[in-house]
Amino acid sequence: MHIFTFNNELSIGTVIIFLGFLATSIGLGLNFLQLRRTAKVQRNDFLFKVTNDLFTDSEFRKFFYKIDYEKFKFDSDNPNNFKETDDERHLDALLYRYDLLSRLVRTKILTLSDIEFAAFEIVQVMKNTEVNKYLTWLDNEFDTYGSATTEKRARAHDDLRLLFKQIGEHK
Repeated sequence: MHIFTFNNELSIGTVIIFLGFLATSIGLGLNFLQLRRTAKVQRNDFLFKVTNDLFTDSEFRKFFYKIDYEKFKFDSDNPNNFKETDDERHLDALLYRYDLLSRLVRTKILTLSDIEFAAFEIVQVMKNTEVNKYLTWLDNEFDTYGSATTEKRARAHDDLRLLFKQIGEHK
């Protein structure tokens, strides 16, 4: 028993259905290309803003160079001297900016090549002994005070630490 029977005749209805399917397919293809283009433009706009933020803020730049030239000091024996200082404010801003970029790489919104412009700085900051003393102190504070959610992360700035490790693996 045959379920389907085919007719070799081409009707106007069949041609209209085929043309409609073709037009829809072309429209979907063009829409997909436009969405890809828009996503690239938005990604590039975001990266431009991040780059602009990282490289045009003179206080931010001065603080990066303070770390890069190993002039930044963190006294882990007396962290209260660090609290509420410009150095604390600048270091936190730096780490959170890099942590955000790192989270975007981890979640595959950005790629390592997208953030290549910041890789050198991330390495310089993350290999700095004093910054690592601060991160260790933050880890202890985090252990003491916990997380805002029930799913506690292991450490502060985990995404940044993971990215630093990934950058080192790609050398």
